[in-house]
Amino acid sequence: MQDILDRCIELDTAAQETYRLLAEVCADPELRKTFERMSAEEWAHVEWWTELRDAYAAGLLPIPADEDQMRTAVNETSAHMGKLLAIDLNSLSTDEMLELAIRMEFFMLDPAFGELIDVLDPGLSSHHRDAYSRHILRLVHEIETRHSDHGLASFLARVLARTYRDQERLSVLAARDPLTGLYNRRGFYGYLAQWCSWSDRYGHSIGVLVVDVDHFKTVNDSLGHPAGDEALCAVGIALRDAVRTSDLVARYGGDEFAVLAPETSADALSILGQRILEGVRAANIDACGAPVELTVSVGAAYAAAGKTATPEALLSSADRSLYEAKHAGRDRCGRAIDVTAETP
Repeated sequence: MQDILDRCIELDTAAQETYRLLAEVCADPELRKTFERMSAEEWAHVEWWTELRDAYAAGLLPIPADEDQMRTAVNETSAHMGKLLAIDLNSLSTDEMLELAIRMEFFMLDPAFGELIDVLDPGLSSHHRDAYSRHILRLVHEIETRHSDHGLASFLARVLARTYRDQERLSVLAARDPLTGLYNRRGFYGYLAQWCSWSDRYGHSIGVLVVDVDHFKTVNDSLGHPAGDEALCAVGIALRDAVRTSDLVARYGGDEFAVLAPETSADALSILGQRILEGVRAANIDACGAPVELTVSVGAAYAAAGKTATPEALLSSADRSLYEAKHAGRDRCGRAIDVTAETP
């Protein structure tokens, strides 16, 4: 994994330097500004990859399940970029500069980079993806307005933008809940398995919360399913606002949500559960024009530092904790169950 992150740093460093040099030799002052901005954005990518590499070296990040596929994809991108950038930038016309930029960004669109973002920085993955979308669309705009062959150049630019959008859409379909935008059950379980392996490998604790909306059936029955959908979206937002950026929030199914919380103790998990309770209570939920007051019940389970736990054990124990919270009256967090203390 370390070599993959090193290669990501090399790729974005090469892109940053290329945009910097293009800005130096570009005769068009407005396009020069765009290249300068693209260079600054690539440098921000370099800094982010470097932070992830350092976090991985410190044992703070998991190993993706498809690490070998990611390595192959990143190495192939590196080979393409090496051939592409082995040219004299001083001899390029404005058209050729734009064509170089679009080819460079096209090679960097491999889905492996998006998967790395989702696994290694789940709390900020939407932020990173939105930023890269703006990065791509800025280049598309320049090509459409400045390239002399407007027909072909515009078409290629739109192909680039559409390729990126299609990849994002496929990513959403595979791992995201279409209603709330949170991870779905499949996405959550996949990442939980990776983080359990991380916990076992490095001896760090790991926690899971399951969150169930109290009496949600009443909302659907009295206000209708569209109102219920809006209420679920509002609960999802409240959960995202309550957790840490390192935590992963999912709609686990129906009116049930789940939170993956790496590096967390029983006390920290209970505090996180209380923040979720308070966040949902305080949420101004407007369900199709009708104000709705909702509460949730929370179940908690964790594996203590230096212990091993499976995803099944964590989820099963969190469900037991959730049952305790509901049995005690709802709108509360159950005790944080240490699954390793209960393992025979």
